[in-house]
Amino acid sequence: MIQSLAVIVRLGVIGAGLVAQVAHLPELAALDERFEVVALADPDAATARRVARRHGIARVYGEPEGAFGEVDAVLVCSPNATHAPITLAALDAGLHVLVEKPLCLDPDDADRIVAARDRANRIVQVGYMKRFDPAYEALLEDLPAGLVHVATETYDPGLREPFGAPPGGPVDVRSDIVLGALVHDVNLVRGVLDACAVGVARVADAFACADAAGGTLELDDGARWTAVWLHIAGLGDFRERLVLYTTDGVRSLEFPAPYLRQAPTVYARSTGTAAGNETRTFRSWREAYRRQLEHFHAAITAGADCRTPADQGAADVRLLAEMFA
Repeated sequence: MIQSLAVIVRLGVIGAGLVAQVAHLPELAALDERFEVVALADPDAATARRVARRHGIARVYGEPEGAFGEVDAVLVCSPNATHAPITLAALDAGLHVLVEKPLCLDPDDADRIVAARDRANRIVQVGYMKRFDPAYEALLEDLPAGLVHVATETYDPGLREPFGAPPGGPVDVRSDIVLGALVHDVNLVRGVLDACAVGVARVADAFACADAAGGTLELDDGARWTAVWLHIAGLGDFRERLVLYTTDGVRSLEFPAPYLRQAPTVYARSTGTAAGNETRTFRSWREAYRRQLEHFHAAITAGADCRTPADQGAADVRLLAEMFA
């Protein structure tokens, strides 16, 4: 077990697709005092070799297990359906895991991952990078006493590869849309509800197709949460928005596209005061992907409490499975 912050974590990256190339590998290069990427695994040999050359990665493998013998941890960026077997195999090899969302596709697999993590006494962190955005942290520090309504809204112009669909391939509604995209909104709200000590009482309704997914959930304090994800082809813009309607006003978060680095996230609060309405806006420019990796390192080397552990990922998978059974 690694003990010191001064220790560089030897990392294997599993999957050489878009999210690894655009987000994780550039940030890992900037964190070379914490991580050394020593291996890359991907079944597409040509892509793996090309990405490895670009980032100075010495060893390339066609199968994830090839990298397991020479690393302390793995970053799983492979297609959604492969997350469970790769994570379980890594835990069996005694490795820490940062796995891109979703944790897996099946609630039973989620339970197996949590049990394997506990047996191995290793970190399994789910890649909900938005939870590490300073604007989201500002929202959590500013929560009111009472929620009236929660709303999440995401619309995407059509770049689906970050959500797990193969380029040019068919969209799998459950894997790519529900568990690949809507899961981000679910976990953002989970963080808010946990901070407010509020839970989901029941699913009132839900819908899903290739271009839309969402539903209405009743909370155990009497409030409701409405969620929607939309694919709007050719729109040329992306929006992910979380809005809390509260007893003292409105709080909102708006996120940039996940494949844009160093783009601002905006937190706005409009509340009523004795002097009238007050509006405050906070813009965050710090890269959430980098902060997520820094947190993973701290959890491994310094015993920091994992902010997005496998238990949360499992709860998200179970809730979405209930919504879209």
